[in-house]
Amino acid sequence: MKHSIKPPRLADRIFTWYCDTTSMEDLHGDLEELFNHDLEYMSVRRAKLKYWQRVASLLFSYAVKKRKQKAAHHHYAFTSFHPAMLKNYFLIGIRSLSKHRFFTIVNVLGLAVGMSISLLLIAFMSFLWRYDTFHVNKDRMYRVISVVTDKQRTDPLATAPVAVAQKLRDEYTGIDEVVRINSTLTAEASYKDKEIPLEGYYVDSNFLQVFTFPLLKGNIATVLSKPNSMIITEAAGVKMFNAEDPIGKVITMDEKDFEITGILKNVPKNSHMQFEVLASYQTLLQSSQANSTQSTDSWVDFRKSYIYLLLPAHHNTEAIEAYLNKVSAPIYAKEKNLRATFELQALNDIAPGRDLRYSIGPAWDYASLSIFIFLTILILLPACFNYANISISRALKRMKEIGLRKVMGGQRDQIFLQFIMETVIIAMIALVFAYYIFTLVRSEFLSMLADRVGMDLSTDFYTIAYFILFALFVGLVAGIIPALYFARLTPIQALKTKPVSKGFSGISFRKVLIVSQFALSLGFIMGVVVVLNQYRHSLNHDFGFDQENILDVELQSANPQILRNEFAKLVSVQSISMSSHIAGTGASESIWLKDLHVTDSTEVYQMFVDERYISNLNLSLLAGNNFTEDIAQNKKHAIVNEEFLKTFGIKDPAHAIGQSYVLPGGDEITVSGVVKNFHYMPLRYPIKSFFFRYDSSRFQYANIKMVTTDVFTSITEMESAWKMIAGEDKFTAQFFDDEIKATYAFYFVMVKMCGFLGLLAITISCLGLLGMVVFTVENRVKEVGIRKVMGASTTSIIVILSKDFMKLMSIAALIAIPLAYLFFDQVFVRMQYYHVPVGILEIVISLSLMFLLGLATIFSQTIRAARANPVDTLKCE
Repeated sequence: MKHSIKPPRLADRIFTWYCDTTSMEDLHGDLEELFNHDLEYMSVRRAKLKYWQRVASLLFSYAVKKRKQKAAHHHYAFTSFHPAMLKNYFLIGIRSLSKHRFFTIVNVLGLAVGMSISLLLIAFMSFLWRYDTFHVNKDRMYRVISVVTDKQRTDPLATAPVAVAQKLRDEYTGIDEVVRINSTLTAEASYKDKEIPLEGYYVDSNFLQVFTFPLLKGNIATVLSKPNSMIITEAAGVKMFNAEDPIGKVITMDEKDFEITGILKNVPKNSHMQFEVLASYQTLLQSSQANSTQSTDSWVDFRKSYIYLLLPAHHNTEAIEAYLNKVSAPIYAKEKNLRATFELQALNDIAPGRDLRYSIGPAWDYASLSIFIFLTILILLPACFNYANISISRALKRMKEIGLRKVMGGQRDQIFLQFIMETVIIAMIALVFAYYIFTLVRSEFLSMLADRVGMDLSTDFYTIAYFILFALFVGLVAGIIPALYFARLTPIQALKTKPVSKGFSGISFRKVLIVSQFALSLGFIMGVVVVLNQYRHSLNHDFGFDQENILDVELQSANPQILRNEFAKLVSVQSISMSSHIAGTGASESIWLKDLHVTDSTEVYQMFVDERYISNLNLSLLAGNNFTEDIAQNKKHAIVNEEFLKTFGIKDPAHAIGQSYVLPGGDEITVSGVVKNFHYMPLRYPIKSFFFRYDSSRFQYANIKMVTTDVFTSITEMESAWKMIAGEDKFTAQFFDDEIKATYAFYFVMVKMCGFLGLLAITISCLGLLGMVVFTVENRVKEVGIRKVMGASTTSIIVILSKDFMKLMSIAALIAIPLAYLFFDQVFVRMQYYHVPVGILEIVISLSLMFLLGLATIFSQTIRAARANPVDTLKCE
């Protein structure tokens, strides 16, 4: 009875796995014999335990180790490595690739397409990680950032109140330098009869002693020490003064006169601060306007104010943070709806870094980079798997080669290196094509970036080196699976030349690969179709006002009443209104309004318009009256929307007339009219409480309704009238409907992005599918010939060869459609409040495109195989 008991199966499997191809039959027989002997003198449990002990002792025994070493090396094998072997591997690899040109081309193109977006990422990251590295003291430089909490949310800000800098300078020891920067110096700069826009900052006099921006002309210690002193970059100097020497020249900018005291070398693109001019901070402090908005002892003003610190070599940032939060806590405790804490951010952590509001320059946050990296991997991995898939599928063609090499002493690591070398060769060839694609799409990629000014994707020595290292890495990743597969084959397995598996249908890995690739492709195709539909919906949406034939002119310094009088004389002008904002194009400002009978305030959006605005844009007045010619009375009244009534619990528009509310300054305002809801902000935002107010000092635009068939002549006449009104100010105007279109231009960026990624994904999918179809057709050539001899029609053969692939595409569609539907439905809910839901039409169009490309790939090979003459395919049988 006991003799029927077998040794522990797991122990047997471990022993067999460890010994692998080593001849251990005698040892295995001894183990079984001893096990049967033990069963006669002890219990089954103890006999099995003794078996485990003997197996464990053999695994670590010298006898087994010696046998493994001996079995690992054939007596013809040359085990030591010699560099000349690499040349041999290279030549064999080239011969093998040239022999199978079709699959080589498919693999090269697939990897090239997959690698192209990776080259964008590498060039992007190569430049990004060099941000701000040119500063001499970069390891000791920090920025004070704020974490502000109000009634609605908590926001991390790149800014900090000016009072923080003053506090650190006056009371904290252990800081080498404190630098204040204000980013309000962006305006038209004028010199003689020349006027150009310049961007810059107000900075402290020690700015150039902390930051390494080389000064070409001027004294670094004094160029920014006096009020109204300014330094300018080389490029801006040429732009403003041509060949003249800028030193000592006076320009007018931001309603102030500045003397040029120095010339800076152009700011490197890898700087998170991008500017053309720097002005003395003393200028800002002496300005009467700045004194009312930029008080040095204000802890609640976070606008446009940045603070940088230069710390000693041995510094404690936590102590500085603790000090700032300690001294600010009592101050913010007095504020009803505001709390703030402060942190120090290292210069090296700014770009790339945290996602902060009010960044001073290009903002490259970790979340955006993570999405970019994820998309890159999403495109690259299928290309690598395609190579592995096709290589393993073609294993039958190379079985004899591998078997003979094994018989003649080829070692596992040598076989492995041979196939890795082939993959690396393909990856290096693919790199050439990928680089070509990279150069084609580089400029388009930069155009899609919001902060493209601070980005340079031109290649240098380091970038090229990274590209080559990346190609080597791709060669390893793509080739490791087939290399391991071929290296582990025994000579007997290889020389049997049996198929790797029983037909295509039995290969689950390849099924999963093709399904996942086409599911991804379908997702990107749906992205393009859905985004285009959303863009069309946004432009055709009923905004609640007229857009046609309205020209919005920036008033700048022009007097609104004078402009109205002069432009009204033109034949092409039908009516003119004034406004502080362009409706439906940007975020409107909001204030907190208080009901006379309620203590809490309510956020209400506002826009300043004149008495002609409502009629000019054809807004619907539901109750009450429009503004009148009486300016004094207009300032006391407001015209509200329907949502305003809902917020304050007023059911009938007529009941809102005469209701009074308290503005933030304490003044009362009375409702004089109610307009129908309209989109005062883009469709991304819901319509909320809103009112029109009247204040001519807030007017920024003239809204001119035109009646003309000759737009060019009409605008030329307006420009002539403008010169008499505004003098040197540039005439800036844009049609209202064009401004609405520009508001939704980001959809084109999404279309380009989804389209590019979709093109890459579908190309890789079709190339992988093409390789699999060709391989399947090659393996079934004789089957097709026999079927044709037996009377099978061309159509039936096409169906037989294609049905497995069509099933996989159908499975991909079943997986991708619900996932893509949920994704895009949720994305547009967050991205745009008034969006069109994903419909059946978008799904049908996406499916049609995917199946059209997929079936074209399949039928390109199956039709040719089905039409082949059976005499040619069966002549050797």
